[in-house]
Amino acid sequence: MRKSCGSRYYPWMDAQGRYTIVGLGEVVWDLHPDGPRLGGAPANVAYHATTLGDRGVVASRVGADARGGLARAELESRGVDVALLQVDEARPTGTVAVQLGPSGEVVFRVAEDAAWWNPAWSGEWEALLEQADALCFGTLLQASAPGREVLRRAAAAVPPRCLRLLDLNLRQPHDGDAVVAPALAQATALKLSEEELGVLATRRGCTEPELLATLLDEHGLQLVAITRGARGSSLVAPGRRLEHPGCPADGGGDPVGAGDAFTAALVHHLLRGHALERAHAAASRYASFVAGRRGAMPVVPESVVREVVGA
Repeated sequence: MRKSCGSRYYPWMDAQGRYTIVGLGEVVWDLHPDGPRLGGAPANVAYHATTLGDRGVVASRVGADARGGLARAELESRGVDVALLQVDEARPTGTVAVQLGPSGEVVFRVAEDAAWWNPAWSGEWEALLEQADALCFGTLLQASAPGREVLRRAAAAVPPRCLRLLDLNLRQPHDGDAVVAPALAQATALKLSEEELGVLATRRGCTEPELLATLLDEHGLQLVAITRGARGSSLVAPGRRLEHPGCPADGGGDPVGAGDAFTAALVHHLLRGHALERAHAAASRYASFVAGRRGAMPVVPESVVREVVGA
């Protein structure tokens, strides 16, 4: 969140002017009615971070099966750093059944006890996370004891400057306070949907403005991003609230992965110390592009990358 002090880049950027953005959590195959597509929110963020010119790293675990090999190969072919992608000899690569509801909402059914639920902390993970500029993670990983331990150690390993962004991603039945609380405790920023904000406010018996004030004041969050699909988004920081009406999506795609694209573009600009207004506009534009395509990791034309990076 800190701004640059006169130089073009932070001194910890690499020689290519990239930041290291780690997506910690699930790598899965999204099983759509028309076939499987690679996904998982942290993996999606790592892919989009790479697409926007940063070093996107995926920290996860796949099975020693055909799906695991294909996931690694596809991520590598897209330029994502898979140095922290572990192989589990006992458990399968994760899958998520994806359906669109009657109102266009996305319904997910997550296969349990897959490889990604059981990451193992290692010296390699610690060494790379010590270089991280942003750590992006969700709540699902907190549903397993190994996941909770890995997030705790990852948050301790990253440097103080690191932006730790939680994407809430409430998925039943793994959406209770037992998974939300430990994830929130490790975050310095939060992204959630309008629906998720309402769920949390109802559970805590408060209004949405009261919840936002609590998140900023008591939890010490630097930023809360609220997405509303085609109806835009809000950024809430201490003493500030920004609204964006959203950008129309074209291409007849699906909304899967649009929120992760929003996260990646937002982080890209925040790490460079750009104004919240600029970061917000870029994130909205990029999310609309992905929402207009099928799947969470579409090929992004160079013209769109230039538009989002230069927003």
